[in-house]
Amino acid sequence: MGAFGATFLLGTLVLLLVSAGVQDARFREIANWKNIAIALLAPLWWWANGLALWPDMAIQLGVAAIVFAFFAGAFAIGQMGGGDVKLIGALALWLPLQPLVSMMMTMALIGGGLTLLMVADQWVRRGHGMPKPKKGALAVLLVLGIGIVLLFQPGVLDWLRGQPMLWLLTIMALLCGVSLLLLLALGSARRRGILPEVPYGVAIAIAGLLVLREPILNQFG
Repeated sequence: MGAFGATFLLGTLVLLLVSAGVQDARFREIANWKNIAIALLAPLWWWANGLALWPDMAIQLGVAAIVFAFFAGAFAIGQMGGGDVKLIGALALWLPLQPLVSMMMTMALIGGGLTLLMVADQWVRRGHGMPKPKKGALAVLLVLGIGIVLLFQPGVLDWLRGQPMLWLLTIMALLCGVSLLLLLALGSARRRGILPEVPYGVAIAIAGLLVLREPILNQFG
């Protein structure tokens, strides 16, 4: 396909991600055609990067399917929108394991922070005052804090990145911790009639663009 084709595909993906994020922020929905376009362009990206049908493309499909199934569970319990889950699944088709894990981690941090800010804002606007953290939430924060501190000990991140499956499990554990914290916050908000609709598509788009910065710079380097 050549450098021009790869650059065109990356540019198209960037435009689709920005468009999806803007649409989700404005209307709390992501058009199906954008997710379908991202998914259908992925095989061309594989071809442009020389991936073999077996096992490279098969692994890419399998990892994307696992990611989609994981977040489909969040949709099933009402914690994410269908468009957000489709966007994550489509974007997962483009990313190798390590960039995909980085994208999910960044997405979780951005989405979690956005959710907590929106809950706190609605809480105060409804006249409840500043929310008081519960013991369960404090325990989750403590465990997450310890885990993050341990991760950033000298040599730990480099060692984990050399163990792809262990690295993926570590990130999944962090995502579960962040999800549990969000569930506690949203559960408390629901009991008070506060149900903010969080535009997770914004977090997904930002995380995706941050992860894509390296291949984008490589194309123009």
